[in-house]
Amino acid sequence: MEYESLAHQMHDDPRWPSLRRFVRGGFWRNFRVKYPEADEMYARMMMVSRRLHDSLESGMVDRNLELARQALYRAQCNCGWWHGAFGGIYLPHLRNAIYHHLITADNLIDRATGKLGPWVDAAADDYNFDGRQEVCLSNDKLSAIIAPSMGGQLTELDVRSIAHNLGASFTRQMEAYHVKVRQGENHDHGACASIHDRVVFKQAGLDQRLQYDAYRRKSLIDLFFDADASLDAVAGGTAPQHGDFVNAPYEARLRRKPNRVQVQLSRDGSAGGVPLRINKAITLDAGSPVIEVAYLLENLPPNHPLHFACEWNFAGLPAGADDRFFSNADGRRLGHLGTKLDLDDQTQLTLTDQWLGISVVLQCSRPTRLWTFPVETVSQSEGGFELVHQSTVVMPHWIVTADQHGRWGVSFTIRLDTSAAEARYAPQTAAAAVC
Repeated sequence: MEYESLAHQMHDDPRWPSLRRFVRGGFWRNFRVKYPEADEMYARMMMVSRRLHDSLESGMVDRNLELARQALYRAQCNCGWWHGAFGGIYLPHLRNAIYHHLITADNLIDRATGKLGPWVDAAADDYNFDGRQEVCLSNDKLSAIIAPSMGGQLTELDVRSIAHNLGASFTRQMEAYHVKVRQGENHDHGACASIHDRVVFKQAGLDQRLQYDAYRRKSLIDLFFDADASLDAVAGGTAPQHGDFVNAPYEARLRRKPNRVQVQLSRDGSAGGVPLRINKAITLDAGSPVIEVAYLLENLPPNHPLHFACEWNFAGLPAGADDRFFSNADGRRLGHLGTKLDLDDQTQLTLTDQWLGISVVLQCSRPTRLWTFPVETVSQSEGGFELVHQSTVVMPHWIVTADQHGRWGVSFTIRLDTSAAEARYAPQTAAAAVC
């Protein structure tokens, strides 16, 4: 912001041409600070690189390790790691491609090291290089990274069969060029403007679509709203949020059984001045494409209802296409994946992307109100300023009333069904398999 302001102020100063070379806008590595998404990708890439290095250093010889190296190098293509005059990290298809190659490399290393058939594992490590430990629950179908220090949020959700990270969302923040968006398009009467200076809108009304997020757009985010909070207010970021759980640290405990792993998270906090405790458990079984989530709210006061919500962000499932849609338990289509929905008494909601060949099926243990809405960014590209769909929010929410013990609970599952993709690519996979 300061660089843009200074450059604008000095533009007509006769000293500027000679001084400009001494003014720098920043250092490339700062992108990993400005954009947590870049830092997460970098950490993920380094983790894969470390796994590959350790496998090779052990003396293992396997064709799959060479294929994993190729996938790792492809993930290091620079386009999706930064942002300048081009779309860069703001473009989901670039981030998706990076994760696709990283997950592919991980799968190949698993194959080379003999990790075959149904399995499940749990580990704690600093998976995003923030100096704090995260938890990774993984099996032969998926991998989930949970950050106890950041609200117990689910920060990454890899679907192994299609090598896709459903957690590769993007958080909206202020960019220096948003000032230009608010000012409107250039009217330079034929003057030649550089790619950095020209202002072109690829669609109308972008100044009205600027919005900034108060927290990272991840999943398993614990929120408390007013009882009468509306979909539009929540989607627009104007609904007051009364809990102190979103980014606060949770206590974490790992439980392991031969075919099942679980992370248990808990925190004492408050919502609107009301003290309470949130317990949530995430469970994964060997060979299963299902994540089980159970919530238990404790120490709730009697006769004091609270409006509790659990936010999920599903990334890499584009909006606005007929083959990407919501459907209910009866299979009825409810609109494309950018549709705002305000649903009552639901027990199931499915997000389907027929192009990817995946259906994400959310099933709740009790009738649930559901909100859905898109997260969209206004970003700069070589063609002008554009609106980009980043993720689809699915937000189950409830009016919570304590039982006689001051408790309230709900459980739900997220099933990642890729049978359509597996059927489509089975012949190719069989032909290309490396034994």
